[in-house]
Amino acid sequence: MARLQNIVNGTTTNEPLTNGHTDHVENITFKAKSNGYYDSGSLKEPAVVYTDVHETSLPATKLEKVPPLPRVPPSGVWAPTITFFDHSTDNLDIEAQARYYSYMAKTGLAGLVVLGTNSETFLLTREERKTLLEVARRECGPSYPIMAGVGGHSTKQVLEFISDAAEARADYVLLLPPAYFGKQTTPAVVNDFFNDVAQASPLPIVIYNFPAVCNGIDLDSATIAALARKHDNIIGVKLTCGAVAKITRLTAEFPADRFATFGGQSDFLIGGLASGSAGTIAGFANVFPKTIVQIYNLYQAGRFQEAMELHRKAALAEQPCKAGISAVKYAAALNTAKAAGIEGALEKLKPRRPYAEPSESAKKDIELQIASLVDIEASL
Repeated sequence: MARLQNIVNGTTTNEPLTNGHTDHVENITFKAKSNGYYDSGSLKEPAVVYTDVHETSLPATKLEKVPPLPRVPPSGVWAPTITFFDHSTDNLDIEAQARYYSYMAKTGLAGLVVLGTNSETFLLTREERKTLLEVARRECGPSYPIMAGVGGHSTKQVLEFISDAAEARADYVLLLPPAYFGKQTTPAVVNDFFNDVAQASPLPIVIYNFPAVCNGIDLDSATIAALARKHDNIIGVKLTCGAVAKITRLTAEFPADRFATFGGQSDFLIGGLASGSAGTIAGFANVFPKTIVQIYNLYQAGRFQEAMELHRKAALAEQPCKAGISAVKYAAALNTAKAAGIEGALEKLKPRRPYAEPSESAKKDIELQIASLVDIEASL
């Protein structure tokens, strides 16, 4: 906690200036006011009145006050962000990535998932993973909700990734079950894994159930609920299995302020909301973030017919993007990346080798299907 030392009439006082997350400030000047506030530009907080003190300066320190986030991830639409590459060097394109994070944080999303499936996380080095989290925090600001994907093949790997996420100031972690050795990943292995990680994690955990990338391992609602009851820091789940019935059961088990249940695809957003979900963490939000947020907002406002009409359009537009990450990245290059002012996005959003971009016929299909939402997104 940063403290400001003032000499007042021959005495020394140390007053705390901040709590919660902090942000780096290079240099800051405080001026004492007789009304009991210190002045640091736009930052004003109640303080002790310091008479006879006119001005004092501090070198680089951590001062910015950030309100604490809710215990569970905020409800709404989250985007599992995509990754930009400089394919001439096969490195991250940090400038493009920064522009993307900054833009996405201003579209009405509840938060960003960095290092989810759509980030091509398992194709990244540990250092690249941490770099993306650091860039996201810098560009989105100290209080914007960020969830870090920390999937790995061993408990040790995962705990290292969680440590990196905490250092980069992520707010939550998103955790797949281990699955590389599919047949050996028994229910006992899964339970031991989540128990070990939950006991050691400094950040709250959102379980990630995605059988398609986990050798078919599909966590049922009873397993998820039992883990959440056992560990207070297991505070949510992302269900990319598409099972709305699991949403119904989990929301019956837990109040919304204890456990957040998110659908994992935007094309069943309303079905999930009707069953009590907190919203969605959806790859298609990379393509039309404002549109998916609008569906959520219309539903929450009780404008169900309007929400459903827009939802149907979005579901049809999303269909060709369900072919995989390369399809989502191509569609995002045509839309969101342009809105973010990123030049050369079609090249920078090709998937990392050895994976390939969509075929020419697939690209044409994507362009045709998403055309109906382009003007809608631009109008929001």
